[in-house]
Amino acid sequence: MRSWKIAVLVALAALVASTAFAAGTTKMSNSMSSSTSGNWTLGLNGGGSFPTSDYGKVAKTGYNIGGEADYWMNSMWGFGADVAYHANGGSSDANAAAVLIDGAGSEVKWSTIQYGAHATYLIPMQGSNMFPFLQVGVGGYNVKAKITGGTTTEDNSVNKVGFNIGTGVDFRATPAVNLGIGGTYHYIPSDKTFGDKPLNWFGVQGRVTFRIPTK
Repeated sequence: MRSWKIAVLVALAALVASTAFAAGTTKMSNSMSSSTSGNWTLGLNGGGSFPTSDYGKVAKTGYNIGGEADYWMNSMWGFGADVAYHANGGSSDANAAAVLIDGAGSEVKWSTIQYGAHATYLIPMQGSNMFPFLQVGVGGYNVKAKITGGTTTEDNSVNKVGFNIGTGVDFRATPAVNLGIGGTYHYIPSDKTFGDKPLNWFGVQGRVTFRIPTK
């Protein structure tokens, strides 16, 4: 889809809206707190994605699924890679704007593929089965906006470097598995494809993380 259509869509939706108005795991269980480096963990997560600010005017609550792998340098610091998929429908204002562009029955669908690297800090909790953590990451975001259901099906996408920060807590379920919950804020700088507006949202995920023994 031509970029001007998405830009017009964002502008119209914003106008309508304005007028209407750790990485815990067994990552570091008690028995691992004094271990040497070399511990790997794999994690899976999934939950809701909640658009904010200008993005919240054109997209509604959706879902996300993802995974990550971490290498733990010591009992507190881990570094790894992550990948995730985020999907959101268009807001009522965005869908109304889409109808003006592509005719009756048009609706907007947003999707984002995220891939990148992160660092995780496991907050020390000696003698506890609870593992709170902080995380910061950077990576690529492939964002696509698609208009369907009207006279034509059109889409446009852009690749941008974005950032994310998160926090959460894991609880030891077994010596090799942790269950937990986390929250992440994502920020993608503005791009003319989407009306020169940054895209940002909160993700809330349930998590399961597996320790991969190396010895």
